[in-house]
Amino acid sequence: MPLIFGLPAAEAQAAARHGELALGGCTMPVEPPNWECPGGHRWRDADEIGWDERLMSVLVAHGYPED
Repeated sequence: MPLIFGLPAAEAQAAARHGELALGGCTMPVEPPNWECPGGHRWRDADEIGWDERLMSVLVAHGYPED
């Protein structure tokens, strides 16, 4: 699932409660991971476009406005 850092929007909090998004906390590492599995393993995938598309689809499904 997509992993985000920082203060999450309400839609991100809802997605996290439903297990569709992982919240990484307020402090972002120097080279932050962008994915997390249900077991808590985190990794960085260079496919930023794929990550962004998945993140936005999860957020929009929870009411985040589309651009």
